[in-house]
Amino acid sequence: MTDTFQSDCDFPSNNPETLLRRHFLGQIAALAAFVTLPVAAQTYPDHAVTIINPFPGGPTDTFAHLLAAKLRAGLGQPVVVDARGGAGGLIGVGLAAKAAPDGYTLLVASASTHVVQPLVRKSMPYDVEKDFIPIMATGTVPSVIDVNPSLPVNTLQELIAYAKAHPGTVTYGSSGPGTALHLAGELFATKTGTQLLHVPYKSAAQAMTDLVGGHVHVMFDSPSVSAPQVARGKVRALAIMGPDRVKLLPDAPTTAELGMPDLVFTNWMGLYAPAGTPPAIIQRITEILKPAMQDADIKAHFDRSAMSHHTPFGEEFAARARAQRKVLADVVKEAGIPPID
Repeated sequence: MTDTFQSDCDFPSNNPETLLRRHFLGQIAALAAFVTLPVAAQTYPDHAVTIINPFPGGPTDTFAHLLAAKLRAGLGQPVVVDARGGAGGLIGVGLAAKAAPDGYTLLVASASTHVVQPLVRKSMPYDVEKDFIPIMATGTVPSVIDVNPSLPVNTLQELIAYAKAHPGTVTYGSSGPGTALHLAGELFATKTGTQLLHVPYKSAAQAMTDLVGGHVHVMFDSPSVSAPQVARGKVRALAIMGPDRVKLLPDAPTTAELGMPDLVFTNWMGLYAPAGTPPAIIQRITEILKPAMQDADIKAHFDRSAMSHHTPFGEEFAARARAQRKVLADVVKEAGIPPID
């Protein structure tokens, strides 16, 4: 018996048998695609989702709770923020790296954990490229050069001159070794030819408390943290380490305005999932958050935090982090920062 099967190309395109065959094959393909999706992705989520925050009490904490509210509304399940601070964010990020890749554990991290730490640590409890899927990031936030009013300087130029006249005695606080606040200080020292003494704390909030108290002289912090203390006269903002002034600190000039365009340091926060999380789950989260980033409360938060409104997703986010890591690797090398245990 001869084979009577013929391909679609053997039939006229408007032949009813051809149309029926194409419809039937299309239905089979669609069903096959659905069946091959992981079961977890088909039912996600059926219980609470956790967002790990490795920086309790700071801007990352606020952002994590905003994301939790948006995902809670979009997913129809509880979304809770789990604060896991310590070791400059390494503890919380390490936990997230080991979490099951099922979409029920997410991570809010920052340039500290995914750009700076890998450059300055001898060993890491996670691999930023292999252990995580980047979902989205906030816009960038420039650092602010703050000083305690007891330091006899009123401008950035005066701070540089004072630091050069007192090498190794001007102290600056950070949220811990290998964090963005630490590397911002090293960048400052490298670009200005000064020598500062680094004083690490467990959190940025603790460092700011000691800056206000006069226990450290300088800090390179975010505008949202600095602005209230500047308004109270507790600290003095000398310059914005970015190309544009920020509304929170309108009187603080940019380093570019002051003739130092290379003295720029920006931070950001981002949402990640453990590597291996099904693409369908990543897509579901992305489809919820993309429009949510245009909501009025999110835009207001960005303005309060001096963030740009651009929020890169997926590969655009990943590429931005890689580019920043490349730039800061040169800073670490030039500054001669010894590897941190």
